Amino acid sequence: MRATYIFLTKMFWKSPFNVIFTFGVPFIFICSICGSWTLMKEIEPVMVFPACSYMSIVFICLLVMPSMIFEYRKANVLRRIEDSGRGLSSFLFATIVFFCGLFLMSYFFSCAVGSLILVRDDTIRQMWATANYPSILYSIFITIVLSGSIGLIIGLNAKSLTFIQVLGISSILITVFASFWIMPMALVSAEPKLNPITWITYIWPYRYITDLFTQSWLQTDSFNVFHTSVFNFTSSYSSALWVLKHDMSSQTWFQVISTTWKIMDVIVPVALIAVLTAANYTLIHRKVYHEAL
Repeated sequence: MRATYIFLTKMFWKSPFNVIFTFGVPFIFICSICGSWTLMKEIEPVMVFPACSYMSIVFICLLVMPSMIFEYRKANVLRRIEDSGRGLSSFLFATIVFFCGLFLMSYFFSCAVGSLILVRDDTIRQMWATANYPSILYSIFITIVLSGSIGLIIGLNAKSLTFIQVLGISSILITVFASFWIMPMALVSAEPKLNPITWITYIWPYRYITDLFTQSWLQTDSFNVFHTSVFNFTSSYSSALWVLKHDMSSQTWFQVISTTWKIMDVIVPVALIAVLTAANYTLIHRKVYHEAL
C-alpha cells in the first residue's frame, strides 16, 4: 500500500500541469473573484465564498484526475498489476484514498485563501461562526463523489491528453457561469427578470453543488436559516442581505432557493452519482479484464 502511495505521489508531482491546476490556477481564480468584489464594494463579497470554496475540487476532477488515469492506461498500469497478482482492488482503494486526500487538501486551501482575502469584511467572521458544519461535510462528500465519478469516466474514455484538457477547460468555463462562481447567486435571485437564468442553470450538475454549499455556509442573521441542515425542506432559503451596498434601502427579503429546488439539490446529485458509479463499474470491468489499457 505504501509503495502505491509513493507511486501516485511521484506521478502527480512529475507533471507541472497537475500541480498548476491543483494549486496555481484555483489560487489565482479565487484571488481574482474575491478580490474583485472586495475592491468594487458593490455587494457583500462573502456571497461568492461558497462557490469559490469547492472550485479547486472541480479543477482536479476535470483536469488532473483524468490526466493521471490516462497515464495509467498508457503505461498499462492496471493490467500489469492484475497480471502480477498484487491485488488490483488494493491499488484502486489506495488511488481513491490518495485523491480524497488531495480533494480535502485543495478544499481547505481554497477556504483559507478566500477567507484571508475577505478577512476585513465582518460577514466572513459571522459566516464561520454560524455555518452548519455537518451540512458542509455532507456537501464536500457529495462534491468529491460526484466530481470523482465524472473525472473517472473522462479518464477511462479519453483518447489523448489534448482531449482531456479541451473537454476539462470547456466544462470549467461552463461551470464558472452556470454555477455562479463569478456572479453571486443572490445577486441574480434578487432580480425577478433574471429568474429564468437561474432555472436554466439547473441543467448543469454543479449548480446543485453551489446551492448546497450556499445553504451550508451562509446562515448569518441576514438569512432565514440558522444552524439549519440542507435536509430541512420546510421553507425556502431567503436573504435580507442588500445587493447593492451603497443602496442600504434595498434590504428587503428575497428568495434565493425555493423549497422545490432545495429538495432537488439533495436528490439530483445522489441520482447522478448512482448512474455514474454504475457506468464506472462497467467501464473498469470491461477495460481491465477485456481490453489492454
